[in-house]
Amino acid sequence: MTPLMVAGAILVFEYLYFLLQARNGRQDLQEYLTSAVEQYQSSGTCAKVNTLIQEAFEKYGDNVDVLYPILVDIAQQNQLSKMLNHKG
Repeated sequence: MTPLMVAGAILVFEYLYFLLQARNGRQDLQEYLTSAVEQYQSSGTCAKVNTLIQEAFEKYGDNVDVLYPILVDIAQQNQLSKMLNHKG
């Protein structure tokens, strides 16, 4: 898996967790997962995260000591669950 795929998966599963909590089991897991992926792809978050990660790798190469906190920050700043709070 590439760093872009990992970041996407983390953000989708983070959102899925909150969907499951917020919707209290009214749909099955597959529907929640599909909804989380669709939200990630259509929200603009996917493109933004991809750009930020590519920029970090272009700037720092494979320096894991520098990249690790940057990638964690990218994930934290782009949590899809924050959108649930704004939707109510």
